[in-house]
Amino acid sequence: MLLPRRAIQALLLAVAVAAPAAAKECPDPSAGRTVHLVYAVYLGGINAVDLNIDLALGCDGYRLDLSSEVKGLMRYILPWSLRVRSSGRVQGARLVPRNAHTESSWRGKRRWTTLEFPDGRPVIVSARPKRKPPKVPPQEMQGAIDIATGVLSAARAVTRPGSCSIRLPVFDGRRRFDAVFEALGEGELPRSRLSAYSGKAEVCDLSIEILHGRRKETDYGGLASGERTMTFWFAPLFDGVHPLPVRIQQETDLGGAIGHLTSARIDGEGGSRTYGLPR
Repeated sequence: MLLPRRAIQALLLAVAVAAPAAAKECPDPSAGRTVHLVYAVYLGGINAVDLNIDLALGCDGYRLDLSSEVKGLMRYILPWSLRVRSSGRVQGARLVPRNAHTESSWRGKRRWTTLEFPDGRPVIVSARPKRKPPKVPPQEMQGAIDIATGVLSAARAVTRPGSCSIRLPVFDGRRRFDAVFEALGEGELPRSRLSAYSGKAEVCDLSIEILHGRRKETDYGGLASGERTMTFWFAPLFDGVHPLPVRIQQETDLGGAIGHLTSARIDGEGGSRTYGLPR
């Protein structure tokens, strides 16, 4: 079950971070609000994992908390959990991370990486297991961000058709790579009992190009192999908030892994709005 675990982890990370942040000037009602998202992740047609996200949106910053829960009998097959935290500031059109933490557990064995970003460069402050970071030229580390901030930055770019094409420098504690997003155009998601959203969405592909550090075929669910991509469907759910991922999909050796948005709510200034599964 090694491949499904890594594939689901990659899918969860992508769902978690592909969310909006408020603009620095706060011209819209999203400032000072919190978005709550719930996704159901299916592997081979089985709801394997539920994902919960809280995203705080501010005038000059963002903060994300993610937790995952393996469902039913899958807990015995996939005894795994994931927690992601990322925060930073909004600097014009850029997101600048302050710290990022990713922690997972597999059969009771915990692994984590904590990064801080002094002077705009990622630094490992804590990691288990301990490892030597790859040798990366200083100029290639300057401006590198965590993977959560990377996909979040791509989501902010989805403001018009075909606008998600972007290349971002990322460091995850083990590798320095580029996250490459490619716009595929507009798609239509039909009404489904599995999804809280139906309608038009911008479709974008994500691939990874490893520049420094050890490359494994299974890293990020196979994205690091250069042979697979992850597909996002972004759609505007709330007024004044950048598009959110309403579906994410990736092929694996055991079939398709799909993340469906099952619930979305925004609270704070300007009232609240909720999306849920169709009845």
